[in-house]
Amino acid sequence: MYNELIMDYSKLKKYKGKIEDATKVEEGKNLSCGDEITLYLKIENERIVDAKFEGIGCAISQASANLMIENIINKSIDEVKILIDNVYKMTRGEEYDKSVLGLIEELKSIKDYPMRIKCFLLAWKTLELSFK
Repeated sequence: MYNELIMDYSKLKKYKGKIEDATKVEEGKNLSCGDEITLYLKIENERIVDAKFEGIGCAISQASANLMIENIINKSIDEVKILIDNVYKMTRGEEYDKSVLGLIEELKSIKDYPMRIKCFLLAWKTLELSFK
């Protein structure tokens, strides 16, 4: 499970930090393992123009947050909702659109690790909450 992609993205600093003028701030926690994330989004005209996160957690949760942010910047809210839907389908082992997921699809084996799915989905569920 801990492949090179996860290890590289878990250490990535590019998307770590706070956006002072964020238009959305959402917190998420995975109570079963202690992973925490605060997601900062800057949304203009229904498009995510910037995103960052602060948080602590395992390599999978941190890698997932970095991969997510890399894939949502400069996308419309509608495009991001489609991305989220495909991520959920991937983790459930259902059919999904590979072209939407890009590099995220490299983590498709997460569906075989039920205890790690919550770690992987923390950032995605936090993102989804920010749209409500």
